[in-house]
Amino acid sequence: MDSFIKDCTHFIQEQCALRGFKKVVLGLSGGVDSAVVAYLATLALGKNNVKTLLMPSMSSAQSHFDDALTLATLLDLEHKIIKLQPFQAAYMQNVDSYREREDMAQKLAMGNFCARMRMALLYDYASAQNALVLGTSNKSELLLGYGTIFGDLACALNPIGNLYKTQIFALAQKLSVPENIVRKMPSADLFANQSDEGDLGYSYSEIDNFLRAFVKLEGLRGEQEVHIRPHIKEALKREGFAEEMIESLSPRIWNNAFKRAMPLIFKGDFIL
Repeated sequence: MDSFIKDCTHFIQEQCALRGFKKVVLGLSGGVDSAVVAYLATLALGKNNVKTLLMPSMSSAQSHFDDALTLATLLDLEHKIIKLQPFQAAYMQNVDSYREREDMAQKLAMGNFCARMRMALLYDYASAQNALVLGTSNKSELLLGYGTIFGDLACALNPIGNLYKTQIFALAQKLSVPENIVRKMPSADLFANQSDEGDLGYSYSEIDNFLRAFVKLEGLRGEQEVHIRPHIKEALKREGFAEEMIESLSPRIWNNAFKRAMPLIFKGDFIL
């Protein structure tokens, strides 16, 4: 783990230098992922070069905001608070497609809107600070597509994108992230009382065991090849995973592959 911390901080330093930046910006949610990234960035660049935004929505739990504020204070990081309520109010009042949705669809739409609004604010602040935006999505979320494309999944650098959620918990302990942040129920904070494990239907320990097996079977290599999917499912059954779990999580990985890819550019010849 010490080796990972050393290599990761070097990665942040090197990538910032290669791109001509000295500072980074990230959003602090009060969750363990953004906390770990804040610690790594501070180790890499020093507290004066790490800027943070706290962006609570109308449905954000006060405890999440309090934890984010406590963390920023603990690390002595410059932080700004931007409440999303005015942006959400304008969205609710002016966008017909939002008002036409059913209750749960409205909640999801608002959650995605807030995720993209946060990233817009982060990039705006990064531009003003001449800084790079750091991502805070872990490997478990990226594999499952559990994030908002061009929202929380957007970034210039992601120090933790190759770590499963269970590894994030272990790293947080190593970095001495406050216990109440490490132990709290993970939540994307999309709407009130929302939790990751509640949405996914399994604990992160169960999910990560499944994802490791899935990746080992090289299911990702064929994520766009529909004909090999039954073979992957059968292999997962032989590994001992319940059919219900396979049928629940496998489609998430395949159907959200587009979130893990850069936009495709057509490269056909054009002759005047």
